[in-house]
This record gives sequence, structure tokens and C-alpha cells, in this order.
Amino acid sequence: MKLSAETLVVPQMVGFEVLTKIIIAYSKIGGDNEEKSYQEIAAVANVAANNVRLNLRFLGSIGILEGSRGKYKLSSEGAKYARALDWGKLTEANKILRDILSDKPIVKRTLGYVSINKPVDKETLVGQVAVISGVSKNSRFETGIRGFVDMLVTSDLIEEADGKYVIGKIGEKKEISEEPTKKKLVEYSSELAGSHLLKTERKLQFPITLNFNINNETNVDNLKKILEAIKEIFSG
Repeated sequence: MKLSAETLVVPQMVGFEVLTKIIIAYSKIGGDNEEKSYQEIAAVANVAANNVRLNLRFLGSIGILEGSRGKYKLSSEGAKYARALDWGKLTEANKILRDILSDKPIVKRTLGYVSINKPVDKETLVGQVAVISGVSKNSRFETGIRGFVDMLVTSDLIEEADGKYVIGKIGEKKEISEEPTKKKLVEYSSELAGSHLLKTERKLQFPITLNFNINNETNVDNLKKILEAIKEIFSG
């Protein structure tokens, strides 16, 4: 059975650590090239076969696995994620996981809840994910949902702040103020063209906007020298 784009599935019985073992096991036994049974994966991952079986549908719903009827293989992105995990490239693995998860319905709805109600404590978030996915908050699903929340934290889609969760800062634009650079340029320019200070600042090679206030008292010759100094900084 192929999962629809709006399928909302959560893990069951296991946390993020066990899910990771299952994913790596696929890579270890050629599950990036051909479908493998859950029994084969269980034997390699050292995870109970039933726990592997219960979570294949979840891993399929988020795009790490593809297949059906108990036999799955790694998707192309899932294979990249599994290899990065296996090779210990955790920063790369987390970025791949973030890219995999970002557009999934269960993830978008969870992030939407956190965004509106932030900060959210873990118990509240676990309960809300159960509501979103339409499952009961019992031990079978609670452990899995905690693993799902840990997955979101690992991928930096949400982060913990003072014991509660908020949306992660990944993707936020960090604007760099130009004011210190402007001040520095004006200070160096005031030394006039040809000074050794100007020649040491050639590394400032990015667009800068400068404003000059010109009035009757403006010394045009000095202004020309300042402009020539600025030009020298960015030349060569």
C-alpha cells in the first residue's frame, strides 16, 4: 500500500536511538539497492522483529524508506542519511534528516503547533502529536512520539530553551551590520590617500554605501582625496 501525501504516522514502541539502528541496518545489508524483510533488518540491528515491523510504515511516511508489505529499501535520501550516520558524519546526517523531514505533513503540523504555542514542554508536545496523528497517548505510542520529538531536535527543526521547545533557528537570516565597516573606512580615508593604513585594508572587497553631507563649508579637495582613498581600498 502506497502512503498518501497526507499520511500521518508516528513511531511505535521505540525511541530515536532504535530507529537510527534500523536505518543503519538497511545500509549495512544492501537495503539501499534492494528491498529487505523486517526479519533481516531485525537480525542485524538487534531489535525485536515486531518493533522493526511496526516502524517501517513510519520510516516510509517520512521518506527514509520506500516499499510495502513488510519489505522496504532505503530511498535515495534515506541512503545518504544512513551512510552519513554509519560513517559518523553527524553534522551532515542531521542536515540530510532536516531536508527529509521539512516538508512532511506530520512535521509541518507539529512545527505549526510549536510556532503558535511556544514555548512548549515535552509532555504537552507529546500529547499534541498524539492528537495530530490520531493515536491514543498510551505507552505504545508515547515512546515512539518521544522518539519523533528527539528526531526533530536532532535535525534542528525545534530546539530546547529553558526546558521547553521552540522552533529551531536553522534558516534564519543573520544580517551583518555594515556600520562598523563604514566607520572604519571613514577613519582610514581621513588619513588621506597614500598612507600605509589604506594599503592594509584592501581585503574590504564588498559593497559599501557611504553618505556624505555636503554644504558650503565642505572642503572639496579633501572630499576628493577621501573618495580616491576609498577607491584605492577596493582596487587591485
